[in-house]
Amino acid sequence: MKICFSLAILVALGSCSHVERKLAGTGHGPPDLGDLLKGSEQILSDIDSSEFIEGCVPYLTELEEKIDGMDIKKIPHSIFEKDGHQISENSWKIRQKLHTLLPEVSESCAKQIQTNFRQFRFIEDYFLEIAQKTPHLKPSDIDFQKQPIPMKEAQPFYILRTSERGAQLKFEPGDMLVTRGVSFLSGMIARLGKRHTQFSHIVWVHQDPETQKLKTIESYVGVGVDFYEMDFALKNENARILWLRAKDRSLARKADKIISEEAKKRHIKYDYTLDFDNPQTMSCAEVSQVAFELASDGKFKIPYYPNEIAGADSLIKRLKIAKGPTYEPGDMEIDPRFELMGEFQDLRITRDSRQKDAIMSAIFNWMDEHHYELHDSGKSRMAGGVIYTVRRTFLWPLVKKMLKLDEFSKEIPRNMLSTVTLINQLGEVLQKELHAKDLAYEKEHGRPMTIMDFYQTLEEFRKNDLELYQKKKTRKQSQFHKWFRPKKALK
Repeated sequence: MKICFSLAILVALGSCSHVERKLAGTGHGPPDLGDLLKGSEQILSDIDSSEFIEGCVPYLTELEEKIDGMDIKKIPHSIFEKDGHQISENSWKIRQKLHTLLPEVSESCAKQIQTNFRQFRFIEDYFLEIAQKTPHLKPSDIDFQKQPIPMKEAQPFYILRTSERGAQLKFEPGDMLVTRGVSFLSGMIARLGKRHTQFSHIVWVHQDPETQKLKTIESYVGVGVDFYEMDFALKNENARILWLRAKDRSLARKADKIISEEAKKRHIKYDYTLDFDNPQTMSCAEVSQVAFELASDGKFKIPYYPNEIAGADSLIKRLKIAKGPTYEPGDMEIDPRFELMGEFQDLRITRDSRQKDAIMSAIFNWMDEHHYELHDSGKSRMAGGVIYTVRRTFLWPLVKKMLKLDEFSKEIPRNMLSTVTLINQLGEVLQKELHAKDLAYEKEHGRPMTIMDFYQTLEEFRKNDLELYQKKKTRKQSQFHKWFRPKKALK
């Protein structure tokens, strides 16, 4: 599986102030969400009002709090079956409308909109999973290259919404597909910064000037920048795909011509140092950044609202990432210079993606709030030690076969290999616990946990596991604190 390690994931959310003011001109804040269908219709009406922009931040901040406080258990199951599709459709319409307002709103409003986008997607996924009775699968259960083509072919578990209902799916050169992979690494990329997103990779749509055939230009760890068949790219293990198009079509076509010529004339290695000022190497995000900057003589800079790497010190130090402004794939969803053309989700794995979002958010929160630090496991030490060394010798094929190891590129830095191995190991322990509790909850309540339930479950698991680790008699029973714990875990 190929994954973009665009860890240039800056984040700068948070400046949204809680102004005690109702939406100007309407006399009210967000509606009560006891009746979600009626509430979603009222929200759509509110943001369509001419007064919305003035009261954007307080309105959407209060809406965020109301959504977080929803008790899903109180919603009758019949509502999911009867209204689930329409509630999800209304949520998509709300996101569409908010996206069209991006050129008019303030930076603080745009960043708050991005926060609400995450919530709306969780609502859409959750209600559709139940309404369509979609089976919950692990990504490892699916051979993605043998599946119907996402966005191009229809399946009950594939959801594709376009900007215009019934519009023909037709990509253009310079279009950007912002995707979310299925691994813990993808979850880490999406959640590393303060302004969390739900995306981990950027696919550049390219049109061959001779054959007119559409392909993609992408950059991957261990591979660098290369061309891929469109169908292959669409099948590349994605839980969701956001389709964006630059409003300046001529600039996008020019950018496509320039970046494709650059990729053809030289092998562009992956940018492991995430140096956005040096186009000699490129991450997946940098492909689009370099393309538009070269095409506009440096005038069209991506991202419009840079993210910021901050917090999660233990992880940042291991990856040798510099704190500060960066470009994270999810930044593109609030760029006012792009049209929202459509969005795809694979309902079979959105629940898995939701779990990984919660897990990675919890890991970063524990680092920031409780001063947790990563400590190498035997597996991660081996990955960054003997396995890393052997990979560069003629013995690798034999060792790989004997130990049943996955293939990986010689270019991957030692610290990245050991850290990703450790994050995977930690994530698997947390997801095993979360998955079991989620299934038990579903058996009792007839529906899965929400993202807020996930956070609560993970926090309870952390406290219980820490207590086991702190007592000498039960330390060996601790499931993850031997690798991930506060500085003063032992009293």
